Amino acid sequence: MYAVSIGEFAKTKKSEANKPYRCVKRTTYTTDDPSRIAEDAITILRDTGVGMRFSGMEDFGSAHGFWNDDHECPDEGSSEECERLELEACREWIEGRVRQLGTGESEALHLSLDSGFTEFIVTGK
Repeated sequence: MYAVSIGEFAKTKKSEANKPYRCVKRTTYTTDDPSRIAEDAITILRDTGVGMRFSGMEDFGSAHGFWNDDHECPDEGSSEECERLELEACREWIEGRVRQLGTGESEALHLSLDSGFTEFIVTGK
């Protein structure tokens, strides 16, 4: 069983605020399905825009050929096929990492945006 917490944070508008970000939305749920968790994480990336990746996953762009039989992307820009393959590689990594979580262990994914950030935290129960 896994507990999932998804927080969306926005920059505060007042410079004198105690904290630079405020939570604008928090979604929590429990599940025993690592595939669902991975797909929910990838949905966040898809909804945010092409090329968006959680911190630490930027290399999935240049290395996705390793996971996809040496598929090569065009030098300029990203094709729909490349984006799909990169997101699939990210989904597989997230699902595999969730399956490895022991009781009380967590995996925290962060997505930085101009307006704030999203955190996606999975904890093994």
